[in-house]
Amino acid sequence: MTNAQSRVFSGRWLWGVAAITLLGAVLRESVLILIGLLTLLTIGGGWLWSRAIFRNVVVARTLRSERVFPGEQVTLQIHVINRKLLPLAWLKIEDQLPSALQIVEQGTHSAVGTAGQTLRITTAIRWYEQVTWTFHLTCPVRGCYTLGPISLQSGDLFGLFTVSQHIEDSNTIMVYPRIISLDQLDISARQLFGDQRVQRRIIIDPSQSIGVRDYRPEDSIRHIHWAATARAQKLQTKVFEPSTSVQQVVFLNLDTHNPYWEGLDSERAENAITVAATIAIHALRERQVVGVYASGMIVGSDQPLRIRASRNPTQASAILTGLARLSPIAAIDFPGFLQAESAQIPAGSTIVIVTAVMTDRLAAIMADLHRMRRRLVLVAIGEVAIPPIRGLDRVCVDEARLNGTHMNAPRV
Repeated sequence: MTNAQSRVFSGRWLWGVAAITLLGAVLRESVLILIGLLTLLTIGGGWLWSRAIFRNVVVARTLRSERVFPGEQVTLQIHVINRKLLPLAWLKIEDQLPSALQIVEQGTHSAVGTAGQTLRITTAIRWYEQVTWTFHLTCPVRGCYTLGPISLQSGDLFGLFTVSQHIEDSNTIMVYPRIISLDQLDISARQLFGDQRVQRRIIIDPSQSIGVRDYRPEDSIRHIHWAATARAQKLQTKVFEPSTSVQQVVFLNLDTHNPYWEGLDSERAENAITVAATIAIHALRERQVVGVYASGMIVGSDQPLRIRASRNPTQASAILTGLARLSPIAAIDFPGFLQAESAQIPAGSTIVIVTAVMTDRLAAIMADLHRMRRRLVLVAIGEVAIPPIRGLDRVCVDEARLNGTHMNAPRV
């Protein structure tokens, strides 16, 4: 959208200049006529200049990378191309950036506000000229950040008219959570993955239904196919595809206080996200079938994070992207979420629970899962009461040590 305005001239000016010119003609004063004509020519030329100022002008933003880890830099370039004979006597560019990103080269040229910061460039562009500015953005914090829009302002050579243009051009920078080594967390691979030399067993995969059959007393009521039951007028149950792959599923609890209404400890929540991401990525490196669930909402969505277990080559990117877009605020009841989602996980799989708090209800659901032949690993962030579940594998992560670790970003 383009908007032209003048802070100097208005309609009254035009009538005044016309009156002066007419008066000069009546009085036969050549000086008045000359002043009036020159003023009209100046105003007309400036107006025509401003009308064409942004024609065939291209302004674009490019990023060398849109997916990084905390502490890494992104190269940002602003391009301006003037594809016409008419120059831009002056041009002001304002690009809106999130305040969480740090502009390395900028000092007085950036204005930081509550809603973000503005990258400002002021220049002049000659005819048929192309100019590129390069900046570097440091991304210190996990998250999903949107850059844009871009605002332009220019005017005629005489400074009589100002033209503004708003460009809805946006880019997204995805800052993944930190990935650190298991040694830095004082976690062994065997604690997480168990004895991987165990003989593989045939189990059912509840995500792969291949048909229905008559219900039997030993079948779970959760597997009843109600639509088929209505058609057959007798109970029908789903038949699942056999699978030899057990799963490694990470459940992330974003509650940081017990009771939850005491507020949010953002540092502790970020530590929990870091641990969950680290475990999931290392499990994929061990060729595990990995999934991640979290009690926080995906930014821009009303759904919690659900990444179904998979060993697809794109699973690492899906997990890191989901965790990057994850709000650190717990939005749903974690014990109920764990109970509902774990019903779809095959027996013999490993459920890793990453949490900074322990409640009686969560401990009871963990005990139920243990009785249902799910292998449980509790990863406690900080001081967490460990429930007395026989055979429970547990890991206590020292937050001070976690905060002192350095990123070890994997290739995804």
